[in-house]
Amino acid sequence: MTKTLYTTERTIAMSLKTPLLFAGVIIAIAVLAVFDIVPEEFAQFSVIALPALAVVSIFASGACNRTGKGCA
Repeated sequence: MTKTLYTTERTIAMSLKTPLLFAGVIIAIAVLAVFDIVPEEFAQFSVIALPALAVVSIFASGACNRTGKGCA
């Protein structure tokens, strides 16, 4: 494997870590709300708040500029 290909694969894998974490948290809260472990109001609020927090987190970390291309 060439160094460029390795760097590209590593960048793609690193860029998926944060979105997958937020998606997992949203799914976990939804499942916990189904079993009445988490209050329904909290689950409804988190479905709106967590994606917004994810967007802010991704842009604040500079994920768009790591590749040097900027955000589309």
